[in-house]
Amino acid sequence: MSKINCIIIEDEFPALEIIKSYLFEIQNWHIAAEFTNAIDAINYLSENSVDVVFLDIQLPKLSGIGFIKSLDKPPLIVITTAYNEHAVEAFELTVFDYLLKPYPFERFFKTINRINNHLQSKSSTEMVNDFIHVRENRENVKIDLSSVRYIESQKEYISIVCEKKTVKTRLSMSKIESMLRDFGFLRVHRSYLIAIDKVDSYSNKQIRLGESSIPIGRYYQKEVRSRLE
Repeated sequence: MSKINCIIIEDEFPALEIIKSYLFEIQNWHIAAEFTNAIDAINYLSENSVDVVFLDIQLPKLSGIGFIKSLDKPPLIVITTAYNEHAVEAFELTVFDYLLKPYPFERFFKTINRINNHLQSKSSTEMVNDFIHVRENRENVKIDLSSVRYIESQKEYISIVCEKKTVKTRLSMSKIESMLRDFGFLRVHRSYLIAIDKVDSYSNKQIRLGESSIPIGRYYQKEVRSRLE
């Protein structure tokens, strides 16, 4: 099963540490980031995609409910709170699960298993082929994923750099990242997504793919090392 990326939004340190300790016990789950307020998390999600958000409701600046309402297409949301009075509203917002503090590992693990099954079923039906179609100059262009070397963000466009052609299309980096995460692609910079099997060499600051040199963003260095080593 592919790695599942999640973020944690929790302003109470003990509660944050409990979630982290639980997730460290579970295979294929990666904590991409952690936040003490929803505003910073919204800014992160505007440029990055994740599979799951563990979300407290009582947060400074913006509540957990406000956070959910601010997202057009939210990831799977798991509420972690000490208050049960928000449960009805949360499930009306299609929250995946609602964990009442203090919750034991067994209850948390049950949620994890449900998410694993949900994502596995979703990925098997969303993209069963090793190609995608994108729009370029009012035409549908078929792209063989095995030919893609890297993808570069260029303001409102992205350039999909293949071995024999480059295709420009109107897609966000977060959207293309979510489409390709299970197909051997890795975000290495806010502006770059690379095909892992095309990497020739790498250092702390850059990745070489043939004659191309791709910078590694400071925020992404830990994840790059984890995936490439």
